[in-house]
Amino acid sequence: MKLLKPIFVVVALYGAATLLYPTLPLHYQHAISDWHARLGTPTYSEAPDYFSARDQAAVISENEARGHKLKCYGNLGPAERISAQDDYLCSAHISNAYDNIPARLVTFFFSKNKLSNVRIEFASGSFDRLNDYLMRKLADYPRLDKMPGARFGTDSFGKKLVVWRVKHGLITAAAEDTPGQNPIILWSGYRYHSDKVSRNPPVAAVTHRTQ
Repeated sequence: MKLLKPIFVVVALYGAATLLYPTLPLHYQHAISDWHARLGTPTYSEAPDYFSARDQAAVISENEARGHKLKCYGNLGPAERISAQDDYLCSAHISNAYDNIPARLVTFFFSKNKLSNVRIEFASGSFDRLNDYLMRKLADYPRLDKMPGARFGTDSFGKKLVVWRVKHGLITAAAEDTPGQNPIILWSGYRYHSDKVSRNPPVAAVTHRTQ
């Protein structure tokens, strides 16, 4: 009998939440749906300097084996691509990445069945932890943005970009935090980038997003 009261309270709260959810503003509905989708998701742990132009099927299989629930589709519109050649993508909600840094989403982009770009979106407020991780993890790789004559521009908030040359591509991130926005890191394969430091990475892909 002692359990009946808490069970009743839980059922009543669930029922009230179900009734109220459709009346909430759309951005609140999206935020709640996004939060629910990330509950219980595994940590994303594949290091940013490990990415390479692996086969599409292998990337999907590896991530599903790690417990990530991927949503995949093709026929990408211009706004859904990082590189013009991208023709397929898979994304998965994540609750954290690397050193338990709060995160939201990882998206894999493919071109002709090869991995071309990886975009990882972190949670608002995680910039300092993410920046610390990147500076430690990528310390042995050259910083292209520090080379003489480098012109990598800024993100849409006017923050300069930091760019590392890693084994099989480029890692791009914002140099400074934009409060209230979600930090992004982007890996892009070499097949889509010239070795010239004046070549800009796809800036739109590393801009922050509001929650």
